[in-house]
Amino acid sequence: MAISRRRFCALGAAGATALAIRPSVARAWGQEGWTTGPKLPWSTQEVYCTTWRGQILVAGGLRSGADSSRRFTTLRETALFDPSSEAWTTGPNLPAPRHHIVLATAGGTVYGFGGFEGETLRTGFQFRGDVYAFEGEEWTRVGTMPTPLGETVALAHDGCIHLLTGSRHPDDGASRGASRTHRVYEPNTDTWTEARPVPTARSSATGAVIDGRLYVAGGRRTDDGITNLGALERYDPVADTWTELRPLPQPSGGLAGAALDGRLYVFGGEYFSGDGGVYEYTWAYDPEADTWTKQPSMPTPRHGLAGATLGGRLYAIGGNTAAGIGAATSSAVEIFTPANG
Repeated sequence: MAISRRRFCALGAAGATALAIRPSVARAWGQEGWTTGPKLPWSTQEVYCTTWRGQILVAGGLRSGADSSRRFTTLRETALFDPSSEAWTTGPNLPAPRHHIVLATAGGTVYGFGGFEGETLRTGFQFRGDVYAFEGEEWTRVGTMPTPLGETVALAHDGCIHLLTGSRHPDDGASRGASRTHRVYEPNTDTWTEARPVPTARSSATGAVIDGRLYVAGGRRTDDGITNLGALERYDPVADTWTELRPLPQPSGGLAGAALDGRLYVFGGEYFSGDGGVYEYTWAYDPEADTWTKQPSMPTPRHGLAGATLGGRLYAIGGNTAAGIGAATSSAVEIFTPANG
């Protein structure tokens, strides 16, 4: 059933926000499946992350208070997780608040692209085209995207960063929602090029790089209400070609993903049928067999979360435990160890 964008944003109002700085860790590193990790220093959703110098870096996102379904705070905070100490530390703030700002690391530098700002459901998705960079001391503004882009996928490969799918700014001659965008950023020259578009237009997808090829999975279409997608497509940067692969068994938007041991793992997401809800599912894709395998479910189902691989484990970070944007913004961090880990 298609729903309006505003109802989609408001669906999450019924949850309760969990705020904690650093609880004890329920960990069993030899145990397969999901375990509980150290919570974020604050609750955040519509957030992305990247790995940098052996740590996970999270920046931006948004948070909605428990007493509000229509207002939220767009964040500028940065947090870094060090697995050696099993602790989060705070880093320098972004130059400006951003949610849905996508992050990727190239050449030892973290780059942040686009996203939105705003504080209400009506005005909270204002496109921004800034490119930020972080090398350890502070974030700096290093450029501008050709056209602002949000809810996209950022994948680093061969020193460049590919931005794939996402919501395009209305000034780009497209309706706000899903696109086939494929732009490539070259950090050394601060230049942009266009690559072959993604076959399936969508936003709020996820992806990863495996063996030099780029994978984009899931997402949603918003041209006629909101429809979750299961599309999985692979890009070969040498041939500049896309291949359509076996779809994700459970179509989902607002999900997270990462690559581990030659497989693509995706987890979480949201749906809008009935009263709406969030997914707990974890799926693993094997490129050699072109098959998906269901994995143990996340203990805390959520969408709008960040996903990363570090030290042979997957991390599911933040998000919202109810569909849309509302008071269920989470600080949860959960860690997945595959059966062969």
